[in-house]
Amino acid sequence: MTVETLSTRSTNMSKRRDTILREARTLIASEGFEALKIRDLAARAGLTVPTIYNLIGGKKEILAIIIQQLVEQLQIIQDLGKTENVEDAFVMQINDLADLFATDEAFFRAAFIAGDRSGLFEQSSEKGIFAHFVRQPIEACIQATQKGLLRGQIPPDVLGPQIYGCYRLARQDWANKYFDLDGFRKQALTGIFLCLASDAVPVFRKRLLSEVLVLTST
Repeated sequence: MTVETLSTRSTNMSKRRDTILREARTLIASEGFEALKIRDLAARAGLTVPTIYNLIGGKKEILAIIIQQLVEQLQIIQDLGKTENVEDAFVMQINDLADLFATDEAFFRAAFIAGDRSGLFEQSSEKGIFAHFVRQPIEACIQATQKGLLRGQIPPDVLGPQIYGCYRLARQDWANKYFDLDGFRKQALTGIFLCLASDAVPVFRKRLLSEVLVLTST
């Protein structure tokens, strides 16, 4: 087999994998992750069931790849949401997340529900996804304390997870269609600012509560 033939074969396999994952996302978005069945997916992708198993695997493997892609997107947003102003950092991050979810609300809702049910966001592991994402608010609290914005009476490793919990609850409520993306943004930021206010020095606390009043009055 020539190098050119191997390259063509590899390209075709990659295209088929992309097709499978694209159709799986579409199926999850339109009917929910429980509707993902390999036979239906094969029909939508124009491939055979054995081909899907050979290229990727079964439902578990397909969901794992899709959710990993989701996590990578979330990590990019988390890394971008860094600025000197504490409030701005959280506002930027939540707004960026809302913009990401808006690109395909049905898919992201289904993917988060699948991730929650599969234990993807469990909190016991020190190396799991929860442990990774909770580091950002902990670091933000450390920096805010160093800048004299927080009193430090509530340790960052206690306050940080509570802040992350505000985002997580808002995301879960949005995924379950209790409110829209604007509701997600308002609930997440309101919770985050109130958590910060619990340990804030008077000037910073006043600033945070002003932000909360704006969020809750619109």
